[in-house]
Amino acid sequence: MENLNYIEIGNRIKVKRKEMKLTQEKLSEIIDVSPSYVSEIERGCSICSLSTITKIAQTLDMSLDYLIFGMRLNNSNMIFSEILKTIPEKNHALYFSLCKNIAETLKNS
Repeated sequence: MENLNYIEIGNRIKVKRKEMKLTQEKLSEIIDVSPSYVSEIERGCSICSLSTITKIAQTLDMSLDYLIFGMRLNNSNMIFSEILKTIPEKNHALYFSLCKNIAETLKNS
């Protein structure tokens, strides 16, 4: 698994918090942490627990996929295209095949 980008995670939190017109103080009250800790999370300086990140996602009405990885259904095509650009053309068919097989496995689980 690739390393998580805590700065991007923090930025997604900050953007959504501001969209919802919540202050760091109000968010901190809701999720039961200090305002300074929310600031550290938003700056990517602190790695929060699964419990805290889940509370943040619920409070901000964000999916964990989007919060952690930046993936949404409406931008997944772009993400897969970006991945495809990094793969040599001779391996594109294998990439498509793997994606198809993974999708089939996930449908049946």
